[in-house]
Amino acid sequence: MIARDGGVDRRQFLEDSLLAAGVVPQCCSTPPAPMESIRFEGSRLILDLRRIPTLRSNGSACAVWDETRKLNLIVARTEAKHFVALNRACTHGGASCTYMHKSRTLRCTSLNHAEYTLDGTLLHGRTHGNLRAYHLRLNGPYIEIDLEKAS
Repeated sequence: MIARDGGVDRRQFLEDSLLAAGVVPQCCSTPPAPMESIRFEGSRLILDLRRIPTLRSNGSACAVWDETRKLNLIVARTEAKHFVALNRACTHGGASCTYMHKSRTLRCTSLNHAEYTLDGTLLHGRTHGNLRAYHLRLNGPYIEIDLEKAS
């Protein structure tokens, strides 16, 4: 892949090389939520937990991406009945962040490795601010995320 400056994008080259060798870089990937588990009601995003196997256990996470709504979220299950939803794009260069359950943080997958708390506050790294955290609530088997309100 060609970087913006015309050179080779090192991160993408490494990821593509690993994939070509049949190795999925687990440290850097967050599985997407299945499309059938996602619906929008006005300014709310509704996730059906019954259809998202990756969110069934503590420490798991999934990505929700919708280009038309300019939405790129990570939803993580931090405890049995506790979830967080944050913007997934690092404020430094837009690389994806992934959930790190042991440290209870989000970490940028770029070589910068910026790290954020679960409320989106920058802990360290060269970035341009905090991640946006979204207000959410559990409603039976659904997670309702208010896309207009920040936590």
